[in-house]
Amino acid sequence: MKKAAFWAEQYRRHIGKMVGACYRYVADWDLAEDLAEDAFLAAMEKADTYHAFGSFEGWLMKITVNQALMYLRNCPIMVEWDEDLHGQETAEEADEQDLPQTEFSQEELLEAIGKLPVKQRTVFNLYAVEHCSHAEIAKTLGISIANSKVLLTRARAELQQRLKVVARRKIQM
Repeated sequence: MKKAAFWAEQYRRHIGKMVGACYRYVADWDLAEDLAEDAFLAAMEKADTYHAFGSFEGWLMKITVNQALMYLRNCPIMVEWDEDLHGQETAEEADEQDLPQTEFSQEELLEAIGKLPVKQRTVFNLYAVEHCSHAEIAKTLGISIANSKVLLTRARAELQQRLKVVARRKIQM
């Protein structure tokens, strides 16, 4: 297979997942598409760094996530990552009802995650989707492990609140 045909096939096979991965971090489809395109171009430029030790898709997704994180690091909202979060409230809001047993679609989950504040969404994605440890997240984002844990706790609580609203709407239908 010629080089151009190989990359064309890889693009067709993986661009959807790449856009989805970027969307989880930036919650904007147009921006996610741009970042995925940039990540694909970066992968083409770094092709010599892939040594077939793991899956090609895993290597490509690692580049994709790094592209999204690089974008977020340069966003004004992300500049003050390591704010002092110690001692601030992390408990759920007054509504402490359990989340009703409800099946959520992928779109509903992505929308709920996409509405999380940027810092919470980033830590949540790194922890829950990319399976990074708090130490890895802290190193990647330049924050303390404690701040990573607090941001994850807040993300989970807010996500649960958002999903409760979706579940109640479904029950009322």
